[in-house]
Amino acid sequence: MNPWLILVAVLACAGSFWYGTEVGADGEIAKQKKLDDVVISVKEAAQQGAAQAIAANQPINKTIVQKVQHEIQTNTVYRDCRNTVDGVLRINEALTGRPQYPGDGKLPGAGAAK
Repeated sequence: MNPWLILVAVLACAGSFWYGTEVGADGEIAKQKKLDDVVISVKEAAQQGAAQAIAANQPINKTIVQKVQHEIQTNTVYRDCRNTVDGVLRINEALTGRPQYPGDGKLPGAGAAK
């Protein structure tokens, strides 16, 4: 076999490979560009649609006039209200505006641990 013929065949295959990779890369770049263009156009269309919908909104002010119903309870008994010691302390703090301590903030004496 002619070595020049083999060399030409190898160079033809190498050239086809390089041409194919370049065409493939260009094709992928073109596909990505087309996809980016579609994404941008859809985003712009969505923003324009949202802007038109927001601009179409008109506020409506209504005055509602009804008779007010008052319910007054007298002699209210809070027997079902059960709070823990900490809960009572927090309620007293909220009412007085100053911290509350159990036992007036004093420590028990030395003989209290019996």
